[in-house]
Amino acid sequence: MSGQALSRMTGAAAPLPGFSVAGLWVSAASGLLNGLTVAAGTPLLPDARGVLTWSAPSTDPVTITFPAPREVRAPLGSLEAALTGLALNPGGWEDWLQISPLDRDLADELHRYPLEDSMERELAHLEAVCRQPRTHLEIFEERQLVSRARQIPVRAVNYLASHTEDWEARTLRGVRPRRVITNVRDDLFDIYENRVAARLVDHLTRYVRRRLARIRELLNGLDTIDTNAQAPPSGMHWRQRRVYQLWGESLNLTEAQLLAHERIDELSRLLYRLERLTVTPLYTQVPAKSQVPAQLRLTNILGNDPHYRRVARLWLSWYRHAHTGHASIQEQQQTAQHEATQFDRYALLLTLHALQQFEFTPVTDTALQPGATLVLRGPEGLTELNWHPDGTCSLQQEGQIILRVVASPTPLSDLRREDVSRVVAALRDEAGALTTQTLLLYPGTAQQILVPELQAVSSDPLRLHPNLSCLPVSTVDLESVERIARVLRQVLTGTRFTAYPPTFETGVTLPDVPYPDGLQSRGPGRWVLLSPLKGRPGSWSEETRRRQQALEKARQQLASHAQEHLDQRRAQREVERLQAAFDEWVTFLESVEAGEQWLTRLRRCPVCSTEGGSLSNWEDDQFHCECGDCGAIWSLRRCQVCQQRHPWLLPHLQNVPTLEAKPGWADRLYGRDVLTLPDPFDLDSFACPKTQV
Repeated sequence: MSGQALSRMTGAAAPLPGFSVAGLWVSAASGLLNGLTVAAGTPLLPDARGVLTWSAPSTDPVTITFPAPREVRAPLGSLEAALTGLALNPGGWEDWLQISPLDRDLADELHRYPLEDSMERELAHLEAVCRQPRTHLEIFEERQLVSRARQIPVRAVNYLASHTEDWEARTLRGVRPRRVITNVRDDLFDIYENRVAARLVDHLTRYVRRRLARIRELLNGLDTIDTNAQAPPSGMHWRQRRVYQLWGESLNLTEAQLLAHERIDELSRLLYRLERLTVTPLYTQVPAKSQVPAQLRLTNILGNDPHYRRVARLWLSWYRHAHTGHASIQEQQQTAQHEATQFDRYALLLTLHALQQFEFTPVTDTALQPGATLVLRGPEGLTELNWHPDGTCSLQQEGQIILRVVASPTPLSDLRREDVSRVVAALRDEAGALTTQTLLLYPGTAQQILVPELQAVSSDPLRLHPNLSCLPVSTVDLESVERIARVLRQVLTGTRFTAYPPTFETGVTLPDVPYPDGLQSRGPGRWVLLSPLKGRPGSWSEETRRRQQALEKARQQLASHAQEHLDQRRAQREVERLQAAFDEWVTFLESVEAGEQWLTRLRRCPVCSTEGGSLSNWEDDQFHCECGDCGAIWSLRRCQVCQQRHPWLLPHLQNVPTLEAKPGWADRLYGRDVLTLPDPFDLDSFACPKTQV
């Protein structure tokens, strides 16, 4: 296998697998991709057949197969031009955030397209042609019994003379035949005009199905907007405010929803009429493999017959408005590379909007382009956003990558059922090499998910791998940003929760008095702060004064022994010892102060950002906090089965709706404001992700 490829999920070179998902690999060196020369860093994407052939220098060619979606995904819509503009003129944090992650032109797709107008006018004529088609009279010769013969060709006598097996008997006058060749007439359906009608049924059926899927996707987005424009069913107004602000007031929801329902009804009727044509005499008699060039050839029948003439008009309308053409291999590859690059930019845009929800701001607003690093400041600490040359982006804190975001242009929610299991197995295999949390984004909506693992965060009970989160995103799905924000909540807030309690080490000797509540020794020189101290013990202040006075006295003695070298050296060593002891004591006090500041940040409500939530420390290094303003609770709880501590965050619900444990139920109920998922049937108990995989 070739090592001249880089895995975008790990960022390292690895052998190419035999089956994979598009967008997970890039070339590490120049080579031949599907027979075409490409440079290093090119995404390795399949051709129209779903097959990729990659050949790097001095290596054997590698062939990879990819799953083929049932339908072609819709483009990014209005975001296409905006993302292209940022690619040509790189902008900073503010420039990217001015772009909405939603397609603002989706209302245009709710209106009737020209091809649909043509179908309304001409479909009745296509139905008439399919039910009563024209045929050519085909005449051919066939051996038949004399009793069935109707028309004897001229050469039948010569044929009978040379085929004695067809004689019945000889007579004095000649031969009495038993079988003769005769002319047989039959209707020939497989003519050019009927092939046009049959293939037009196929083309229009595929078009209507794609349009129906797209309109239903838009309607789901509109319903989500409408739901969040009103009081949400769970009372989660924090989630409602974030989601609805992404859209605002720029669309008349009622009018758009009515248009969507109207278009779905019309398209459903058209699809029903088209599917009925698949059992008509014309469609069943014309072979399915009989293809027709897209450029229509106008014949006498197509030009003069009253029904076939209207079928020709409908074909020309399909050719003008829906035919995509037959692109060359090079054009197909260029289109696939462009779409993959644009989806990478869209994934970065969603990540930036999710980071903004956590109140991150740039320290220096630098231009974002592949290879750039943006330093962000926020309540979760300094964080670096790296946009790598391979199109992926990552978040880094204190020199360590905490999250890697990878985008795949393959719509995993549109796969055929026979490909889903292979995709799940392939992603699990590739996730085995992950050493950091990774988020895989792909085109799709929550309503299309076939398996729960393809919409799950790494802390969910059902997921592909503990280090891999898979989430669908779409320009018409209002909750795409919320899903990514939930992953950020896990790697930022969840990691901070699991760092409880703050720990520090020092060799200082404390005064021989009881330790204050909240401070606990964990062995020689190791301390933990379980809760904020209620004031400093008086013995600590006395200890500070005592050490300070002892140090000052030693310094005075050192100054008084200026002429006595032996006593001066002894005094110098005493000063150094007391100075080290005093510095160690100050370091201890500063560590306690830093621990209290850390606990102060811990008491800040993750939902409403209110300071000073009540903190209770539980045994086994667990804690529990509750916000006095919004009623949210957050804690660190230890599972009794796996003995692991899991971060817990739940907002207060005004009323608990009836839940269906479908993929994405937590996103729809809580949005980003949840860590370890609760049991959907008992929201007061959590489902341990370690024991339910």
